[in-house]
Amino acid sequence: MTGLGAVTEGAADGRHPPADRIALETTGLTKRFGALVANDDVGLRVPGETIHALVGENGAGKTTLMRMIYGLYVPDSGTIRLHGKPVAFGSPRDALAHGVAMVHQTSLLVGSLSVAENVMLSLAGRSRSPRRAVIERLARLSGENGLGIDPRAVVDSLSVGMRQRAEILGALYHDAKLLILDEPTTVLTPKEAARLFAVLRDVTTRGTTVVLVTHKLREVLAVTQNVTVLRGGKVVAEAPTAELDEKKLVRLMVGRDVSLTVSETHPVSGPAPVRESPTLEVEDLVVVDKIGCRRVDGVSLSVHPGEIVAVTGVEGNGQRELVETIVGLQRSTAGRIRLGGVDVTSAGIGRRRRQGLGYIPESRPTDGLANELPIEDNLVLGQHRRAAFARNGLRRIRATRDFAVRQIADFDVVASGPGVAVGTLSGGNAQKVVVAREVSKQPKVLLAVQPTQGVDVAAAFAIRQTLRRLRDEGMSILLVTSDLREACDLCDRAVVLYNGSIAGELDRSEATEESLGGLAMGVTA
Repeated sequence: MTGLGAVTEGAADGRHPPADRIALETTGLTKRFGALVANDDVGLRVPGETIHALVGENGAGKTTLMRMIYGLYVPDSGTIRLHGKPVAFGSPRDALAHGVAMVHQTSLLVGSLSVAENVMLSLAGRSRSPRRAVIERLARLSGENGLGIDPRAVVDSLSVGMRQRAEILGALYHDAKLLILDEPTTVLTPKEAARLFAVLRDVTTRGTTVVLVTHKLREVLAVTQNVTVLRGGKVVAEAPTAELDEKKLVRLMVGRDVSLTVSETHPVSGPAPVRESPTLEVEDLVVVDKIGCRRVDGVSLSVHPGEIVAVTGVEGNGQRELVETIVGLQRSTAGRIRLGGVDVTSAGIGRRRRQGLGYIPESRPTDGLANELPIEDNLVLGQHRRAAFARNGLRRIRATRDFAVRQIADFDVVASGPGVAVGTLSGGNAQKVVVAREVSKQPKVLLAVQPTQGVDVAAAFAIRQTLRRLRDEGMSILLVTSDLREACDLCDRAVVLYNGSIAGELDRSEATEESLGGLAMGVTA
């Protein structure tokens, strides 16, 4: 482990901040899951009243470390100190009582309740304050910390960014002095992310320390004071953020140089040549939900062979409904969908798949993988009845395993073997399994939804390289992403959704994070 101020690996250099300035310190923290050592003798020092980044590849041990600090896991060995005092948490409620709060990547708030009612749910029975007192204190904290949250607002009425601020408000209500945020900007626009970070800077001036767990290295460089890097369950570097740049951070995380964008290594000049008719056509599509709200309102788009069309925008503006309607998971109210020139508007999922639709879903755990099954079974899902993998109703085990071994090698999936349960893989390697499976089916159209969300830099680059290669080989790709940098890096054209409609369509030369971000917020001029 290195000391704060030392970017290279090696012994601590003695430039740690004074002990009385350390808000969080772990010593020798170790956690094992069977033979897997998730955290190995981790020593972490977080100076008080700062924003401190924790970075590393998927599987580096970040989540396990934070779960021990938050009371979800009990360490096998080692100590945790808050402001110099040893602590041992048996549960998140225990951690919260000691001033440690965590805002998860997916909001845990109950959507049908108000912000104040969600806070009241977290209060112990005897310490539960009257509703009016809770609202008054939340309103005061919201104003003092620039959160802009009405405690009486129903959570379902709030934007994604406001929900995150509501969770921070709840943490401040509990007098949290250590606030852990896990990938907080995954589904935020640049403007919403900037607002969030302004709030975090403000709360640190009022005595709160922030630990930011993220894969977005530009955010690390922009808003944090210090960085801790994990690799293989160990701390390999600590450094002041000012001494780092993106390439240095990636090198520390991965152990080698990795390009940050596909365009950096495989530049594209000009629009993709239109060689054939569109493979995917969506015409005047309308999707109305159960309460009569138009979630998709007259959307038309097309994707040609050898073209990547990116669909982006703030989450909740119709992307999910558009995707599910194209896949066949829900029905449209009006409009047409064609695959390879064939109208599939009323077709089921199976027919759309047979017509050449590949699908990388947003949620790996629930929609993309069967976590309890081995990698080899997950790789043949959807084609397990084909002659290549079955005969007379019986599985061809050797053929399945040989196929899985090839896919694991071709897509650089890090695993001990094809028989390992896919649920034991890191996020990046699990996503590679999903990509490998869908690509192996050789679809005419690949619908890739948030394909690099929650994966590390190296895995994200590998997945983007695969998408670019498929595009160059003539595949039609509809990329749905909230990552504006990813959209700009990969797209031939970009479509921005706002309130269920297309706010604008830009070709590659026009698509910048600023132009896409403006359209995503409804700015058309």
